[in-house]
Amino acid sequence: MLAALCPLGLWAQGIADIIATLKTLDCYQASARFTVSMPQLPEDVPYDVELVAMAAPEDTLLPCSYLIDWELTGRDEPVKGFTAYYDGNHYRFSGERLQEYHIDWDGVAFAPGGKKEMGVQRTAQFVAMLPQVMALELESYESDPAYRMTLHADTLIGGAERTAIEVVRLIDGVVAMEGEYVFDKDTSLPLRVHFENSPGTISEQSVDIRYTSADTTSADCASLSEEALMERYPQEFEMYRQSNYRIENLPGHRLPGFALPTTTGERYARRAGESFRAPTIVAILEGAGGYNKEVVESLRKAVDSLPMEADVIWAFVDTNIDRIEGTVGQIRPGEHLLMSARGLARDCGVASFPVIVLTRSNGVVGDVVLGYNNDLTSSVIQKMALLGEE
Repeated sequence: MLAALCPLGLWAQGIADIIATLKTLDCYQASARFTVSMPQLPEDVPYDVELVAMAAPEDTLLPCSYLIDWELTGRDEPVKGFTAYYDGNHYRFSGERLQEYHIDWDGVAFAPGGKKEMGVQRTAQFVAMLPQVMALELESYESDPAYRMTLHADTLIGGAERTAIEVVRLIDGVVAMEGEYVFDKDTSLPLRVHFENSPGTISEQSVDIRYTSADTTSADCASLSEEALMERYPQEFEMYRQSNYRIENLPGHRLPGFALPTTTGERYARRAGESFRAPTIVAILEGAGGYNKEVVESLRKAVDSLPMEADVIWAFVDTNIDRIEGTVGQIRPGEHLLMSARGLARDCGVASFPVIVLTRSNGVVGDVVLGYNNDLTSSVIQKMALLGEE
C-alpha cells in the first residue's frame, strides 16, 4: 500500500531530487519488460528492451545519447529492432526498414514547430523509458496545469521501501491518464512505470514497464557513432538502408578499407589508410541492377579521355560470376573486378545502385556520383580532372 502523502515542502523537494538524480546520470544500462494491454486484444503485447544512455550535456536537443534494442516476444519468430540517437543523428530500425534523420539535413524533424520535445529523438518508441528522458517528462507534468502529481516519499511496495509518484491527467475534468512511477528509495532509479490511458473507455490502454536490472557504476557506455552502429547492425545497414546521407557526405574522408575476392579466385585488399597507385574510380554495382553495362562503357570512355592515368575498381555486391563478368567483359590494364562488396557498400553508406566514388591517389574521396545518366562520362571527366589539380 502507498503511505501517507508528504507535506507540500517535502513534496516539491522530493520530486525535484528525483528529477535531478535522473537528469545527471552519466552512464545508464538496464533491461526491462514493456507490456501493452488493451481490452480488444486477445493477449498482452510484451517487449524485452535493452537500454543504454550516456549523458550529453552539450547537446541542445536531448540531454543524452542512447541505444535501445527491443524484441517483440511471444511470437513464432521474434520481431527485433533498435533505436539510436547521438549528436543530432537519429536511427530507427523496425519491420525491415532502417530510417535515419540528421540535423544538418532535416532540422525540422528534430524540432517540429520549434518544439524539440516533439522531435524524432524524443518521441521514438521506448525513449521515454530512459531516466534522463523520464526526468524531462516529470518536469513537463509539473509545469502543465492539466496534470496532478502526488509524491509518496516513503512507502512499502511488495514488502520493500520505495518512493512513488502518482500522476493524473485531466482533460475538461475527465481523467485521460493515470500513471504511477516507482523508484528505488536509495538510488532514485526507476523500478516500475504503469500507465492507464483513457481509463474506462473503449480505447483504454494499459502500459506496464518493469525494470529487471539497472547499472550506473560499472556500465560500459562507449560513445556512439555511425561506424559503431554499422558494426553492431551490419545486416540492417547493408540490406535496409534507404538514405544516401552517408555516401553524399563521404567526400573529404578516406575510402573505407576492404578485402574482397576477384571473380578469378584471388583477393584484393586495401586498408583504410593506404594510398592507391593512381586516382581511382570505384564503381559499386548490383549485378541485377539496370544500366550496369552503360555505366561500364561510360566510365571507360571517361578514363580514356582523362589528362592523367586513373584506375577503376568494379565492386559488385553480389556473387554471380557469370553475370558480373558478362557485364564488365574483358578487364583492361588498371582495372580490378571484385565481388561480395556489400560490406563496402554498407561502409560507404550506399542506399541504391549504381554509385561511383571518385578517389584521390592518397585514398581520400574527392566526389561521388549517384545513379546513371547520359552525362556520366563528361561528369566523371570533369570531376576527376579537378581531383588531379588539387
